[in-house]
Amino acid sequence: MADRRSLALFGAATALLAAIPAAYFVIKRSFKDKRVQLQYTSSQFILAAGAIPFQFDAAGIPKRVLLAHYTERDEWLLSKGRKDEGEDLATTATREVFEETGYPCRLHPVRLLPTCAPSPSLLPESGIQPQSARLAQNSSEPFMLTLRPIGLDKQKLIFWYIGAVDVPYDVAEDLASTDRMPAGTHQLAEGFGEVKLWDIPDALEVLAYEGDRELVRTAVAILAPET
Repeated sequence: MADRRSLALFGAATALLAAIPAAYFVIKRSFKDKRVQLQYTSSQFILAAGAIPFQFDAAGIPKRVLLAHYTERDEWLLSKGRKDEGEDLATTATREVFEETGYPCRLHPVRLLPTCAPSPSLLPESGIQPQSARLAQNSSEPFMLTLRPIGLDKQKLIFWYIGAVDVPYDVAEDLASTDRMPAGTHQLAEGFGEVKLWDIPDALEVLAYEGDRELVRTAVAILAPET
């Protein structure tokens, strides 16, 4: 009797193990069929870009973040904006910082940046590269993307870069930008008044939106291996 029970249990276990591969492929196919590809016409998407404009000390460590104050809502914000026709997104990011703060911004090459962008140096010899993330060296690729629904039928895509403002670290934090608005800035027209270099912990306190705080925290974490 015990032998029959053991054989029955063994048979059931064998059948269960044999069924696992089939079940795996059924589940995988089910999830694959549920992946929906969405497409938008050029009138349904908005491309934008922004930068996290850090002030680095002499050792190359990010210490402060340049923020602009939106007067009407009393909000401290990161600079971003829509891409102009014919403009590349990296140029958009640095241009927006200048237009909203009055201070030139450049892209900061990150020593090790996680990215899914393929390496152009490997393309000729390796063919198609996997779409998995890799660590790019000294890269200025976007480090984050914000997807923001606009109305009922539009999507705004905001590409974020890590930037640097060339303001010496010993310069006072308050840049008094209301008294200094170079040609080409849109500060007053877009409602921005005061501009300030905030120590990173303080910037995380004053930024108006959690999304902006997440951007700063992520950028700081990416830059951490450099320090």
